[in-house]
Amino acid sequence: MSNLKENIVKTVIILLGGSLLYYAFKPSPSGKQPAAAAANNNVSTTAFDSKVTKDTPEPTEENANIVADAYNAAMQNGEPPAKLTELNQECMKDFGMRAYVKDNALYVCDVSGNTVLTRH
Repeated sequence: MSNLKENIVKTVIILLGGSLLYYAFKPSPSGKQPAAAAANNNVSTTAFDSKVTKDTPEPTEENANIVADAYNAAMQNGEPPAKLTELNQECMKDFGMRAYVKDNALYVCDVSGNTVLTRH
């Protein structure tokens, strides 16, 4: 009988220890995305609108070409999506425009989302 009690006590200890380890190393449900998943999300125009000040210049064709050239060079250098987003934020501050690729064409649009320049 004492051997049966020992086995029951050992089983309970093992189960409790396993449960404690599980809860100690279980990921917390914080709702945050990992950095890699967040980088792959599409960025809406409103994310850029909030960063633009009243001093943002009016879009010109010359500035649109600068934005397009910078974005194209960054893509050719293999920059990750997070760096392209950062470049677009800087272009929004400096030129009031951002660039994106859709259907193998490069588009440059203003703060409101109106297309200023298209390159195929």
